[in-house]
Amino acid sequence: MCRVFRLYRGPVPTTVLIVEDEPDLAQVMALAIGRAGFDVLTVATGADARTTVSRSAVDVVVMDRGLPDMDGLEATASLREDGYLGALVVTSGHAGPDHVAACLGAGADDVLPKPFALAELVDRVRSSAGPATVAEAG
Repeated sequence: MCRVFRLYRGPVPTTVLIVEDEPDLAQVMALAIGRAGFDVLTVATGADARTTVSRSAVDVVVMDRGLPDMDGLEATASLREDGYLGALVVTSGHAGPDHVAACLGAGADDVLPKPFALAELVDRVRSSAGPATVAEAG
């Protein structure tokens, strides 16, 4: 058995998956998050989010509530049922305590209401990502 250890001298890259069906918004979000030092993947559907998370090391998912194939809360719950343990931030035009409770109940860690400032999005992603790991065993 061979174990590989990777030691990072700088920050460990964090991968963020943006699940957003509006191409312009997804592009702007990806640009802002990427400029903040994160690796970024984007998809437009809940089904694509499930596939991407199952095939890639994703640390944070930013999930739109209104997706073309399913509700973002359904997609959030599906990711959790599939065993995704990373951070999950729901973005939504809905508002109110009942909406926040529904998002958290589906498995979200945070809820960011639309419209939002890109700086706020980056701050939420950064705080959701948590501290970087300095060594990884594989």
